[in-house]
Amino acid sequence: MSSESSRCIQCGSCSSACVVARITRSYNPRRILYDIKLGREPEERAIWLCLRCHTCESRCPNSVKIPDIIGVLREESLEAGRESKAVEVYLDISETIFSEGVTVLPVSGEVKEFKAESGLDLPFLPQEVRAELRKIMRSVGFEDRLKKITGGGLGGRG
Repeated sequence: MSSESSRCIQCGSCSSACVVARITRSYNPRRILYDIKLGREPEERAIWLCLRCHTCESRCPNSVKIPDIIGVLREESLEAGRESKAVEVYLDISETIFSEGVTVLPVSGEVKEFKAESGLDLPFLPQEVRAELRKIMRSVGFEDRLKKITGGGLGGRG
């Protein structure tokens, strides 16, 4: 992994192309590679936000395989028993789907306005659909499984 990340020149092409980095400040592939270069552990929560869509890799002038690096970081996290951070990310996403009807909310009013004016706004799921999704997730034991993984610490979600 270190040889792969050492090819990064910190140009920012990955971050500027990343769809996740565009909508949340919590994820920045360039920052993850920078942390690795400095011998620091990247922020745990951030590694679980990557969609592994390979857009960053396709834009990188040195073809750094960032999704592969993210995969290794995730494996290391799971081996170290730190999966609760991954669960937190998925809980946030599922709760946003259930409460708002979208997977991710815009990071700012400017982004929201731009998306609306450009016709890029995602339609929100109707309340009936969100309620049905929640019912399905409960019927397959989604919440119970998450409680088991997190030791019961779902913080009143649901």
